Amino acid sequence: MPPPRRPSFSSGGPPWWLIIAIAAVIGFGYYWLQREQATTPERVESSAPPATGQADGQASTQPGQPAGPAEPAAEEPKVPAAPADGPKYPLPAGVAKEGDPSLPELARSDAPILEALTGMASRDRLGQFGNLGDYTRRIAITVDNLPRELVPAQYSVVQRIPGALAVGVEDGEITLLEKNYSRYDAFVAFAESLGPKTMASIYLRFYPLLQQEYRAMGYPKGHFHDRVIEAIDDMLAAPELAGPIRLVQPKVHYRFADPKLESLSAGRKIMIRVGPENAARLKKILRAIRAELVG
Repeated sequence: MPPPRRPSFSSGGPPWWLIIAIAAVIGFGYYWLQREQATTPERVESSAPPATGQADGQASTQPGQPAGPAEPAAEEPKVPAAPADGPKYPLPAGVAKEGDPSLPELARSDAPILEALTGMASRDRLGQFGNLGDYTRRIAITVDNLPRELVPAQYSVVQRIPGALAVGVEDGEITLLEKNYSRYDAFVAFAESLGPKTMASIYLRFYPLLQQEYRAMGYPKGHFHDRVIEAIDDMLAAPELAGPIRLVQPKVHYRFADPKLESLSAGRKIMIRVGPENAARLKKILRAIRAELVG
């Protein structure tokens, strides 16, 4: 059965192997899916409140809310119809089948997968961002949960992003500070250095093992490739926010003050937490990998 899911405010981490190997694309998303610990908020100078009301026929935008008509949200991708029990997104031609003698046994797949990954980056570099070992299970669980509210931290494919969450307090309200976005710069640069073709090729090379792991999780008729594309599309559809992002701290961990933001998937929260510039760079990577996987 799939692992239990619990709603929470994830801080996360971005699309590592699965953004490395497909998120390599997505695995990144888990980098900051770890919950942020509370710290003493920085006090920021008070500023004039945003103007309310409408001007020139445009709807007003509340802080921390999706932008209005002037900045339309990303279009939801069109999902092709699929035959009963068939994949929505067929694999590219030439992908090995389950049981192919060229593939290692699932229980002994860590060493050959690590060898393939070290063709993109050194082991030390990989270990800086990712959790080495148990790759297929970590990737399958991470990808499956990205479109949900939480990726279980114990199964994350990436290390928790270093540093404390940068927040400020103004008139009793906690907001996410822009300087927090720089915490993700190193990971985004690392993901950009890998190359979508190489990431996709490693994912497809070991895909039968990921599919085997996915079905063992409780999806006997599921297609892991479909879930990968769904997770990518979900992250690409993350909203772009205008104004400060308000947080609350009901206990130890922070949550989005806006219930609509708090109810977003883990993948979409990741794209908000990294900041607009990093999100744009990550979406570029995700689109390139998606194109390699769907063709």
